[in-house]
Amino acid sequence: MHTRLAVCTVALLIAAALRILGISVQSLRGDEAFAARYWTLPLAELTAPSGLAWREPHPFGAFIAFGAWRTLAGEREVALRMLPALVNLLGAAAVYATARRLFRSKHATQAGIWALLLWACNPYLIWHSQDVRNYALWSGVSALALYLLIRATDRRTWYDWTLYTLAEIVALYLFFLESFILALHALYVLMVKRRALRAWLVAFCAILAAHIPSFVQGAALAQSGYGGTRGSADLALLPNFWTVLLLGELSAPTFGAAVLILLLFSALLLPTNLRLYFILSLSLPLLALYLVATRLNVFDPRYILAALPFGTLILARMASQVRLPFSVLIGVAMIGVQLAALAPYRAESYQKAPNWRGWAAFLHQHTAAGDTLIITPADPASGATDPAIAYYYAQPARVLVLPYPNADTESFVREALLTSRAVWFTPTGSEGREVLAALERHGILQGKFDVAQNFRVWRFAKR
Repeated sequence: MHTRLAVCTVALLIAAALRILGISVQSLRGDEAFAARYWTLPLAELTAPSGLAWREPHPFGAFIAFGAWRTLAGEREVALRMLPALVNLLGAAAVYATARRLFRSKHATQAGIWALLLWACNPYLIWHSQDVRNYALWSGVSALALYLLIRATDRRTWYDWTLYTLAEIVALYLFFLESFILALHALYVLMVKRRALRAWLVAFCAILAAHIPSFVQGAALAQSGYGGTRGSADLALLPNFWTVLLLGELSAPTFGAAVLILLLFSALLLPTNLRLYFILSLSLPLLALYLVATRLNVFDPRYILAALPFGTLILARMASQVRLPFSVLIGVAMIGVQLAALAPYRAESYQKAPNWRGWAAFLHQHTAAGDTLIITPADPASGATDPAIAYYYAQPARVLVLPYPNADTESFVREALLTSRAVWFTPTGSEGREVLAALERHGILQGKFDVAQNFRVWRFAKR
């Protein structure tokens, strides 16, 4: 008992350390900065008739979670990233407990420890745990809901079913595609624990009732014109999804076939009553996402991140089934591959986002209230800029976006030069060659700077 507790404690500390180590190294990427700026607005503002909640395809729970956390912990990058890092640790404890309850044998504890370590060292989970988005929150709470479901079907008390219902309500309020996992819960009850079907149906009705606001939001989103921001359905990419989930995007091309073979082999070693269920759990979320992606551009492994406990449990069960020395060898090998796949994310050359922090520090040091800062849009067709820009730099200089749709770049450049102490130009999206050419025609170059290894900045004054 004491040895098991010590091992689990060490494993959880490893999970926490890997999620916190380097959490502040990278600047916020665009989606993170968007969440930091807009998801944390007051809920009344988000749900107003023209509010973000009716256009942004994430449920109310994501906004509430980050808004409450920002009030509690502050708005700095590290503070905001700590929320997904901490909540994702729930998944580590949950997969351990799930393995012990699901795989009832003398190796159940061993399987639980390997599941905990595989979750702890998963590069994809670690990356999302250091990201100001809701994917790591969702996967952690979803894993907890899976454990509570299995416990409820075993113990069949109102208390256990209540805990499961509450956890699943929260998971669905963190991400809409938890509905895929809810379908797997139904499948588990039908295939493995049919005696619990009536109790599960009661829980399901409670979950649906609690999500009436989500149905209202979903109806509004369906009319919003949102088309997704990832890829469209592509069968050729599907085999790599589980490799990405287990080893991260940087290692997927190298280990793709090996991961699929290992998962299939491990699934065949499962107890007979669980084998088909786990094979379906590995495949059905992928197929469901593929079907959704024929209508929306959402074909990305992050959208089925909450299916990860099933793959983790399969591999953990396989590692625990052989004699102890070989079990340790297999488990250490799998974790070693995960840590090797994590290494490229920790390399100095890896950039999650441009060094916005260094860029903004340079501008804060050199610009003044009478200056104009011209930046270029990430999307010239719409004039949209990277959300990280406004997160890191809002003043003292006036910010002008050029080129902008239907705007006369030449006129704006001339006006900026005439009315500003200095005009600073830095491409932050498109190259903006026409902007630089206009500045060179109408202004005097006072300096050219290479900033933060990612940016070039020009300073001009009027002639």
